[in-house]
Amino acid sequence: MNPVAVFHRDHTDYLSEVAAAWGAELPVFLGNPQWGPEEMAAAARLIPAGTRVIGAELTPTGPAPADWPASARGCTMIPTGGTGGTVKFAVHNPASLAAAVRSLGDFLSARGLSSKLHGATLTPPWHVSGLMPFVRAAVTGGRHVLLDGRFPADAPLPAVKLPTDGTRIASLVPAQLLRVLAHPDGEAWLKRFHVVLLGGSSIPPACLREIRDRRLPVFLTYGMTETAAACAVCPPETIWKNQPPRGVPLPGVHLGLADDILTVATPALAQAIWPNEALAAGGYRTQDRAELGADGTVRILGRADRVIVSGGEKVDPSRVESVLAAAATVHVLGLPDPQWGERVVSLVVGTAELEPALRRLAERLEPAARPKQYVFVTELPTDARGKLDRTTARRLFDA
Repeated sequence: MNPVAVFHRDHTDYLSEVAAAWGAELPVFLGNPQWGPEEMAAAARLIPAGTRVIGAELTPTGPAPADWPASARGCTMIPTGGTGGTVKFAVHNPASLAAAVRSLGDFLSARGLSSKLHGATLTPPWHVSGLMPFVRAAVTGGRHVLLDGRFPADAPLPAVKLPTDGTRIASLVPAQLLRVLAHPDGEAWLKRFHVVLLGGSSIPPACLREIRDRRLPVFLTYGMTETAAACAVCPPETIWKNQPPRGVPLPGVHLGLADDILTVATPALAQAIWPNEALAAGGYRTQDRAELGADGTVRILGRADRVIVSGGEKVDPSRVESVLAAAATVHVLGLPDPQWGERVVSLVVGTAELEPALRRLAERLEPAARPKQYVFVTELPTDARGKLDRTTARRLFDA
């Protein structure tokens, strides 16, 4: 029984191979065909020797457990990370993926929606956000479609051919949402779905305004590969009422804090990080700082690993971003600095005419937190998951 690693660039072929592996109860690694040489080399060192690779020229050389692949029968190894040669795989089994589907389905059923989940994949299927629409449809007897999520400005929006007898769900990232709304019929297109799950990165103020003003059926999500996508959601009516977004844990999900770091306990949690890094099922420690309300809701404060130390002072980039958001969508970074250790800089969506307003807003912050440089772009550079491409972003300050 040979395990499988899938690297097809074509999304239809990709999911067909994954489904075939599941049908044969084979362990399957989801490879990212867009990985560069460093990531591919790292993946080859992780994927066990003897694994059948589909869609790429790759020779796996990784170690394997003594009872491999029987010990991982039916498991899916989903990539998490993958920049600068760092590749990891979260190990999910059929039970954890099905638990994630039930959790979201129960939440939507409690809101009066059908538990039959029709899904549209609009992001690459080697990411959990692109895989889970396929899984939800398979588990609940729904229909699944693959749509072009690039939404080019000079082409019509893709037709949504999903049945009307269930809950139609799309999963998008913020940049996609704004591209859709740039089309004249973008609002109507989005409202063809009962649920639009929006995640992948922090939500820019422009997205929140569009969701509020157009009363879009957008549910902000918090989740990760390790939790098989969403584990908490902010329902659209919260945004419609112009209330601060807070996530409601999905049924079966228990959130906690270790210091100010969010922990998540859920039956949808991955069993391990391949090959043998076990995850604490009683409370997986994330990398996100958070605040829990008395009602159990959560507010994400920012990544713990994003803290910038400038001149010995700790700067929380998310706090700087919230102050500057009154003028523009920004992303704050720390760059190496020979004098201060790190210096605070800001990537801004807009034109240089915004800089005086941004500097005035920054005066509300302590000196160490005020950006020393602003770079202006038409949109933030993102990867296929909709997350900020930090490598590209940092290069913009060297240009």
